[in-house]
Amino acid sequence: MRSPSFWKRLLAFSAASAMLVVPFRFLTVNAIVRDPVAQPSPSLSSESDVTAGVYDGVLMKMTDLSYMNLADDVGMSFDAIEQEALAHRGPQSLVQEIQRVNGMDWHTSYTQAVHAFFADLRGWRVLAVDNQEAKAGFYAVAYQRGNEVVISYRGTTNNVMDLVADAGIYLSVPHMIDQLAPAKTFFATACAEAEQGARGEPVHVILTGHSMGGWLAQSVYLEERGAPGPFVLSGVVVFNSIGTGFEPLTHATVPVKDYHFDGDVFSRYGTSLGSVIDVPNPDPDASVYDKHQMYEFYHYFYPAVAPSEAGQRA
Repeated sequence: MRSPSFWKRLLAFSAASAMLVVPFRFLTVNAIVRDPVAQPSPSLSSESDVTAGVYDGVLMKMTDLSYMNLADDVGMSFDAIEQEALAHRGPQSLVQEIQRVNGMDWHTSYTQAVHAFFADLRGWRVLAVDNQEAKAGFYAVAYQRGNEVVISYRGTTNNVMDLVADAGIYLSVPHMIDQLAPAKTFFATACAEAEQGARGEPVHVILTGHSMGGWLAQSVYLEERGAPGPFVLSGVVVFNSIGTGFEPLTHATVPVKDYHFDGDVFSRYGTSLGSVIDVPNPDPDASVYDKHQMYEFYHYFYPAVAPSEAGQRA
């Protein structure tokens, strides 16, 4: 006899398949190449593009990196990871993402693209990784620079458990979301590990994530914002986040920002806890799949610039 858990997951998977798999898999994925443009004007948004002293573009990269397996890089600085990437070593998904963004937006040599990608990541290191993809579809990575910590939650991949969680979020059925518990546990674990390297200073934490990962980041913020501990929540910055079940906070004590790429349909479900920032779409004909992806945000935060200029924003 099948357990109740089996039927719960079967129902959720069926719903998620209809809502997510169909539009993602059967719409054309475009090979996008865009002409270089000037840096987006600050007037595009009334919101600052810096959160607790960290450029939101850096947070975008860290969110994108959560889709790569960094388990072998725990403890490594991004200075060292940059050298690996220059030699085409390390996570091949990272090499491929740099090549993709370079082909879409920067149009320069691979070496220059690598330097541009890592220019404002130098000084940070990979603090911790939690990979429960096989068990719960959950993956998260934490980064540290001094007493600053960024925790990024991975969004939906091809993992069946991700689709189950997506269904639970979209349908507002919390008991279907198996990833929230490990998300909170990882938050506590990363804060505790960061405290050891913070030299007695309070640990300042920014939460981030994309798609379902953005939902997890906002949910963890709601759970932990008033909890005692060796940390200070400094901000939440998410990208194309699912917002089902949230109500905007009228008196948020830290900035909560949700970057929505224009034309993305999946982030239009529900609301955000904070401000929604619309990112202009330079290619309206891009597919539904493309409009939801992290690589679309590089054009906004990192338009074509010389590698020496890319590190001017910390």
